[in-house]
Amino acid sequence: MRRKIPPISALLCFEAAARSGSFAQGARAMNLSQSAFSRQIQGLEAQTGQTLFKRERQRVQLTGAGEMLLQELAPQLEALEATFYRLRTRDNPYGALNIGTYPTLGSRWLMPHLARLAQDQPRLTVNTITYLDNAQVDASLVDLAIVQGDPPWPGFRADLLMPETLVAVAAPGLLEAPLQDAARLLDHPALQHTTRPLSWQIWFEDLGEALPARPAGPLFSQFEMLIDAVKYGHGVAILPELLVRRELAEGTLILAHPHRCTPASAYYLLTPQAKAGTSRIERVRAWLLEQAPSG
Repeated sequence: MRRKIPPISALLCFEAAARSGSFAQGARAMNLSQSAFSRQIQGLEAQTGQTLFKRERQRVQLTGAGEMLLQELAPQLEALEATFYRLRTRDNPYGALNIGTYPTLGSRWLMPHLARLAQDQPRLTVNTITYLDNAQVDASLVDLAIVQGDPPWPGFRADLLMPETLVAVAAPGLLEAPLQDAARLLDHPALQHTTRPLSWQIWFEDLGEALPARPAGPLFSQFEMLIDAVKYGHGVAILPELLVRRELAEGTLILAHPHRCTPASAYYLLTPQAKAGTSRIERVRAWLLEQAPSG
């Protein structure tokens, strides 16, 4: 079935005139004579049954219908341009790609690895896109994405990247040494991450104990702020060990209890199904999967 869509040339002429406010400037941008350019606009107006421009001497101004068309058309043209760019560069092992990650994981784990990737593959440009939860992962924006959780992720190929170990941490000013009685951790405010409300329960169950009480403490939407809150003595938290290695090594945080929990959920490296097979994406995917076991 033939789609009832105007020629792309007419749509591009419309956008050029709308952006410049001038048929003359639009014609120059499209490398057309002004009469040929005007015929494109007239044909578009005839096909839509709408007047798209008000002519005022040497300038043109969008009508209400024209404004509506521009608002809806512009992002679609940008997406189409991006699609053809990806198609042209699909088999190019170099160029740019976007990796999605959580902010704190990006700064504390991904950045050191990307520094090594830049040394190994200097002709690649890697951009980072951040999100706060898995629902924000957009397959149209990312070429690869790191997420924590459990598969499946519809529309993505998922590779196990690395397990996650959860530890209880506190500031040394709050606790002099790790507690042996896990229940006493809740004598202090139990700090929590908004997207990980079950961390305390998971940690206690892995220890073989029931969570003695519902954690009562502030919530934080970013791990970086949660880590800082623990460092400043606001309470105790269950955190991914991966994110607090530096603080534990430097002594600005200590283990609040010796137990380490490795839950079933883990970190996965996602590739949008539509982008699987792209040369440079596959190269970086393979490189990251090789690096991950070393942390």
